[in-house]
Amino acid sequence: MELNPSARKENDSAMMGTACHSGIEAVLNKQIEPSEIADYSVNSFKAAEQDLWTQGKSINVTNTEPRNWEKHIASMSEAWVKDIMPHVPEGGQTEYKFATKVGAISNALYEYELYFEGTMDYIHPTGIWDWKTAARKYYEGEKQMQNIQSAIYCQAGVNLGLVEYPVDFSFGVMIRNASSTGQIVTIKRREEHAKWVIAQATALVNTILTNKIYLPSERWLVNDQHFLCSKRWCPVWSMCKGSFIHESTNNAEEA
Repeated sequence: MELNPSARKENDSAMMGTACHSGIEAVLNKQIEPSEIADYSVNSFKAAEQDLWTQGKSINVTNTEPRNWEKHIASMSEAWVKDIMPHVPEGGQTEYKFATKVGAISNALYEYELYFEGTMDYIHPTGIWDWKTAARKYYEGEKQMQNIQSAIYCQAGVNLGLVEYPVDFSFGVMIRNASSTGQIVTIKRREEHAKWVIAQATALVNTILTNKIYLPSERWLVNDQHFLCSKRWCPVWSMCKGSFIHESTNNAEEA
């Protein structure tokens, strides 16, 4: 269930990333030549932008000038071909959708099954790859210590018999600018990483269920420490933190 779907906005950073993903997928599936990726990705972005216009919507501008959108998309796509593609093993599967059961929960109040679902950008018997467009380079130590997505995807891959622990999870990062470079950051995920995320998810689901049943009019747990918690990025800002803290008192988060 999506919260306030009518408030959802498409932001420029996400749409540029999706456009680059489409070009990468086309290259890996041999639908186009690597030399064609820039035009393919830009055209994908244009098509998505046109689709928004037909719905009476526009792109939410975050931190990139609209006049630079297409240049950045072309540059990031070409950076993937130059810096990342030579290291990606052939013969994997692109855009692999999954849904896998990771727990059967039974406690004093609830009984339910817990599932992880998502879409892997690229999975190969040697590991899992995820394509990222970002404003800055990634740091291996930070991702090894904190990243949640990798633990979820690797557990799903193991459950489905596609990979075995320990799993190499590689971020193929494209820096978002007009002279982009590509970066590969590989971290290890083991079963204990997945168990910790499952424990976190279980605690969160229990909290949501408790609020919904016993405290339906109360606000459930929120996290306002994340850098995406701002008017710039969140479509429901005005109904959440923004209803307490106004833009004039929140300049540091909008910088």
